[in-house]
Amino acid sequence: MKSHERGRVILVIDDTDCGRVAAERLVFMARAGFRGDVFVVFGKDIEISPIASYEKEMKIYTSLRVKASKFVEFYRERLEEAGLEVKQVKIILGNVSEEVLRLEKLLNPDLIVFGMEKRGFLKRLLRGDPYKEIIYETKAPVMVCKAGYERKDVDYEKIRCAKCVMG
Repeated sequence: MKSHERGRVILVIDDTDCGRVAAERLVFMARAGFRGDVFVVFGKDIEISPIASYEKEMKIYTSLRVKASKFVEFYRERLEEAGLEVKQVKIILGNVSEEVLRLEKLLNPDLIVFGMEKRGFLKRLLRGDPYKEIIYETKAPVMVCKAGYERKDVDYEKIRCAKCVMG
């Protein structure tokens, strides 16, 4: 009996609705039959003021790591319950796209999944667009998930095209 191939996926999440949607899309794919090994990257592009004291900086990083760990553990359980195997978890507080690009070269994934919110012109100008680099610099296919997406049931009879009806 031939064993089924398993895919390799890099899942990039954060604590926003976009991150939730990305993780839930992967859970849905697993329930639909996809089997794979998942490498989770929890990313938060942050910059702490250079005038902040070392103690304050460590307090901020510790708080973010604790929050990230809880979020990651919740989604690790969801992914594993759906039949995926979480191979590795990384928490990145800094340049997320740089780490994803590095992982992509090492893992040669079948898919990179992440959530991305639409940023206004001023936000893009000031903070850049961290995930744009992932979209254009990786060789792997990329699935971008938007905030607010919820899967709904569809009545396929209502969307049949004229050609389908005639044929």
